[in-house]
Amino acid sequence: MKDNTTLKSLKLLKNKITDEGGIALANLLNTNKTLHTLNLTQNQLTEKTLDAFIEVIQSLKSIRLKSLYVSQNLMSLRNVKQKLKELAELGVNTIL
Repeated sequence: MKDNTTLKSLKLLKNKITDEGGIALANLLNTNKTLHTLNLTQNQLTEKTLDAFIEVIQSLKSIRLKSLYVSQNLMSLRNVKQKLKELAELGVNTIL
């Protein structure tokens, strides 16, 4: 994905991805210039993955990722409300 110049949407549903993988995917946004939609529904992600996406996106000069799907993971709405707000302020529509 690092050198890919055509991938716009990536669906990784039901892959048992943990925070380690989620954080690695967030870090790939530093080099991937085309990904607009990332679907990580039904994995094993926690708020740590959202923190990584926020950190990476804040450091980018331009936002490429527009939609991030993270529903049915190991997150509770009460714990991630502020993180979802931060991502929205950064231009990323996050579906929980």
